[in-house]
Amino acid sequence: MNSWYSGIYKAFILASVISFCISFFSSGINSYGSILTGYSTLVLAILMILITLFNNILRATQMNSSLNSTMLLVKATGPFILMLAIIGFLLYLTINYKTIIVNGNVSSSYNTFTTIGILLFFLQSSIVFSSLTSPSFQATGKLPKLISGTLYLLGVLSIFSTWIVYITLKYYTTDGFQ
Repeated sequence: MNSWYSGIYKAFILASVISFCISFFSSGINSYGSILTGYSTLVLAILMILITLFNNILRATQMNSSLNSTMLLVKATGPFILMLAIIGFLLYLTINYKTIIVNGNVSSSYNTFTTIGILLFFLQSSIVFSSLTSPSFQATGKLPKLISGTLYLLGVLSIFSTWIVYITLKYYTTDGFQ
């Protein structure tokens, strides 16, 4: 794997963490912009990681059957595809409900579960960051099963948090009363 390529997706992960930290200490349009930036850079990092994983697995399974190769691809990339789907849905929600988020016409549970979701993404990003720099990933090009299982578990928790954010934005908006 090229060191410059891995440096780019690691920089995207760090940029998303910094952007999410900025959103914690700001409000209004600044917080909204930093959340959008954090989600967007995290999507770019995950896409780059997926490309690396696809490349490693397809190179290693050239002689295997297509069903075996597909199963290996799903096992290796599943946690990242789950993260990508959740972040994509959160990006949709954030863009779709921009006016009520920026104006503060959301209930306090929105802020609580958005923070929980971001903290879960922090945890997932730190696990991904540390496992991608490990010697076992450098040698095999695959994540260990324990790391993959942990990412799945955190992904399921992120789904619950995202679903609550969706319900809050869709049905429990306020008219500015806090």
